[in-house]
Amino acid sequence: MEEVLTRSKFDILREKLSPSLLPISNEAREKAEAILETSDFPTRRNERWKYTSVNGINKLKFDEAIGDFDSFNPISANAEKLIFSNGFIKKDQKQIKGVKTSWGELPTKSTDDAFDALNILYCTAAIEIEFDSNNNREIELIFKTSSNSVLFPRIFVKCKKACRGTLILNFQGSEESSCFTNVSTYIDVEENGHLNIHKIQKNGVGTFDLQREYVNQAKNSSFTMNTFSLSGRLTRNDLNILVNGSNCETFMNGAYTLKGKSHCDNHTTVDHKVAHCYSKELYKGVIDDKATNVFNGKVFVRKDAQKINAFQSNANILLSETGT
Repeated sequence: MEEVLTRSKFDILREKLSPSLLPISNEAREKAEAILETSDFPTRRNERWKYTSVNGINKLKFDEAIGDFDSFNPISANAEKLIFSNGFIKKDQKQIKGVKTSWGELPTKSTDDAFDALNILYCTAAIEIEFDSNNNREIELIFKTSSNSVLFPRIFVKCKKACRGTLILNFQGSEESSCFTNVSTYIDVEENGHLNIHKIQKNGVGTFDLQREYVNQAKNSSFTMNTFSLSGRLTRNDLNILVNGSNCETFMNGAYTLKGKSHCDNHTTVDHKVAHCYSKELYKGVIDDKATNVFNGKVFVRKDAQKINAFQSNANILLSETGT
């Protein structure tokens, strides 16, 4: 009898993607391949994806991105800026102190998440940012995409001991574009560090945007994540925070404006591993037409993590009878 081979949805997707040209270590490559060989797109039977389907990604068509943009729309007038056009770093830009974009070998940080594994193998750019002073530097990364393009950046952020910094992640696509954005961001906030991140997702109406942040906080540190999801076909934000030291403050804020058939899913996990910490989550949005919103927030308090103050709130305004 002839053996029937069943292809996973990841197999189908990978046939349309171009492998990364960046120097990925053999260890990272082998781990990512092993994860994808045993994975398929998450189904609604998966508790983490119960209300969100990503099957529409395989209906997208991808073209090799050619050319450049004439204009970009920065958020901050004062920030030092680095621009990425259709996934790749724009040429002839001024070097920013503490920002690395050229690699002999990419960092091996990774997780068991299948979309993180996909990000490794098809990474379009890798950026490392280090805040090493207390003067609250402001850096803005601008990612602009046109229709049918792929954006797979891999971002590493470190706020060093007793330092301060602000990072703006500005994702923008043309209004009618249909792109696939898949981002992995690794963040370390060292002792007494203070880091603010503002993420703006202003995608085309047909864009699928999957993003993951993995945050580690040391003692006496403060971390704030502000996420603004303004447009796109499907937006999924996975924010994962390990609070590893005492006297930490963690703030997670989200705002979204949804219309048409947009779907936005904010999934947060805060793991309080030690005592005397404070975390606050506040997500609010406006929903119109047939748009849908999902918020799923989890807070874990470990056995010895006493005197934890954790606050969580999600509030929506519905402008139509068909929005949820």
